[in-house]
Amino acid sequence: MSYYSYTILESTNPELLSSGSTFVKESNSELLKIKDGKAHFLTRKDTMDEEIMKLSLKYSGETFTAEFIWDSEYYNRIRYFLEYKNGECRQVGIEPDYLFMCPEQEMFNEEHYSALRKHVLEYLKRLDIVKAKNGKFDIDTLGESLDQYGYRSFITITYENDIYKWTAKRVSLSMIEVSCEKKEPKINPLKEYENNLLKNKEIAKENEDDNYLPF
Repeated sequence: MSYYSYTILESTNPELLSSGSTFVKESNSELLKIKDGKAHFLTRKDTMDEEIMKLSLKYSGETFTAEFIWDSEYYNRIRYFLEYKNGECRQVGIEPDYLFMCPEQEMFNEEHYSALRKHVLEYLKRLDIVKAKNGKFDIDTLGESLDQYGYRSFITITYENDIYKWTAKRVSLSMIEVSCEKKEPKINPLKEYENNLLKNKEIAKENEDDNYLPF
C-alpha cells in the first residue's frame, strides 16, 4: 500500500523554501505549492524530518515550523506541529485533522456544505481537548473508547433550514460522514386556502363572462 506524508513548512527566511531554492531542488519531496509564505510538500513512504533537521542545522540562525500529517490516514488522522532549530526538533502541539466525506449525489449546495463544515468544526474544537504533559501531547476525545458495557458513542450534528437538512456523523477521531436531504417545500395552509379561494373566484368570473357571449 502506498502512503504519503504531507508537510506544510515555514521559515523565518522564506527564500530558503522558494521554488528555486537549493533545498527544494535537492529534496526527496515534491513541492506542490507555496501559499501565504508556506511551502506544501508531499513525500512518499517517508517524512521530511531528517531533511528539515539538516536544513535548520545549516542555517542555525533560522527557525522552521512545520505541520505534518500522514495523507493516507483517514480515520485517526492527526496534525502534528513541529519546530526545528539548530538541528533539533521540538513538538509544539497536535490536533485531529478532520476529514468530511459526503456522497457526490447529495452535494446539493457547495456554499452550504462549506458552512456546515465550519459549524461542525466549532463543535469538535470544544469537545476534543488536547492535553500536554512533560512535552507530550494527547487528544482526549469524549466517547472514543468502549465503556464498561461495551458501548461507544458517536456525535451526530444536524444542520438545517427550510430547504436542506444536513447530518454530520463522527465515526472516528478524524472521519466525519455527511449526508444531505432536500426537503419538500413547506405549504402554509392559510396561504393555500387563499390561493384556492382566489383561483375559484377567477374561474367563476370566467364562467360568468362566458354567459354574456353573443353567440
